[in-house]
Amino acid sequence: LLSESRPQPDLKMNLSFAGCGFLGIYHVGVAVAFKKYAPHLLLHRISGASAGALAACCLLCDMPLGEMTSDFFRVVNEARSHSLGPFSPRFNIQTCLLEGLQKFLPADAHERVNGKLHISLTRVYDGKNVIVSQFNSREDLLQALLCACFIPVFSGLLPPRFHGVRYMDGAFSDNLPTLDENTVTVSPFCGESDICPRDNSSQMFHVNWANTSIELSKENINRFGRILFPPKPEILSSFCQQGFDDALNFLHRNNLISCTRCLAVQSTFVVAEQPATSLEERIQEEYDPECSECKECTQHRKNALVGSMPDNVLTVFQTYIEQANKGLINWVFRHRGGKLLTALSLPAILPADILCATLTKLMVAAPSIGNQLWAVSKFFLKNLNRILLKVSRRQQQQQRTANLQCHVALTEYNQNTAQHHHRSSIIDMRMDGIER
Repeated sequence: LLSESRPQPDLKMNLSFAGCGFLGIYHVGVAVAFKKYAPHLLLHRISGASAGALAACCLLCDMPLGEMTSDFFRVVNEARSHSLGPFSPRFNIQTCLLEGLQKFLPADAHERVNGKLHISLTRVYDGKNVIVSQFNSREDLLQALLCACFIPVFSGLLPPRFHGVRYMDGAFSDNLPTLDENTVTVSPFCGESDICPRDNSSQMFHVNWANTSIELSKENINRFGRILFPPKPEILSSFCQQGFDDALNFLHRNNLISCTRCLAVQSTFVVAEQPATSLEERIQEEYDPECSECKECTQHRKNALVGSMPDNVLTVFQTYIEQANKGLINWVFRHRGGKLLTALSLPAILPADILCATLTKLMVAAPSIGNQLWAVSKFFLKNLNRILLKVSRRQQQQQRTANLQCHVALTEYNQNTAQHHHRSSIIDMRMDGIER
């Protein structure tokens, strides 16, 4: 049985992105490195949880990373603009995600990712992990991504449904889904993942949380604090660059950076199914030996060592960093006095935020609420009328029963009275006969 395959087992790797909230910008750096230096690795399955599922979907749909980065910073700026940050009543992360996905997700996205995108979800009623990979429509895919990013209380109170079942963030059950032994794991936390930051620590203590290896270090503690609270644009930019550098290091360690010519030779290499040892021997016999010492590959690897992220992504970072630093208000709130003023004003700002958020939700939901109230009113009046009819019929029935009982009693009384009079007359007649 002949099949088209690649001679190097490494090229059959799958990717798995960990859920990490606002640290998902780390995955953008990894995605940029893979698209630029190893695009052949993106032809297979990609899995992810939470923000990792969004990154996997963007890669498989070949969405513009520059525009996606800009939309990410739009959400970050909106979250940082409120008094309580992303926990403000006026901030809705689900609405922000839905707007961005509806804007950039192609119409045939579900067809592109079917069987390739594996989203990790947590079923609400039993807490079990569910991996979904089949989507019937674009709206079906959107709903699955919203379920994958739902964190109770932070995202809302009622989890969304997917195929009639409520799901929440897959990070609660399997934060780093592994499809098979060839899965390359990506995580923004220092640990035992294939692509992750390498901190200068003892690396003695590790915690396995929802299938994610996390080292107990000061740097990881700081990263955990930024999962739900987005840091400044400068810090987010450094996270993205860190992901880019870590991905390049992984590609270098595994010799996965090749020139276009060598990739073409690898992609058209045809072998028969046979044991692994004979396969390696056949690769050595039939594989072009020039590819191992290809000058273009060597130059390509040297360029990758000093490579940087694309200009469109760097431009987005520079734009938002400048916006965050310029202006009188930003200058005031960068100092301790401005931060203290923000903290002191919370008792006055928070009730106003809650009132504004409540009124906004009522205005948005007014049409549907009106229809629902009308339907509830009709249902209530219909049932009230039915109850009143039953009560009225029961009262009439009880009244008829009482009249019938009274009529029967009178009839019996009259009959008894007639018999009494008849017996009395007979007795009187008999008495008269005796006297005579």
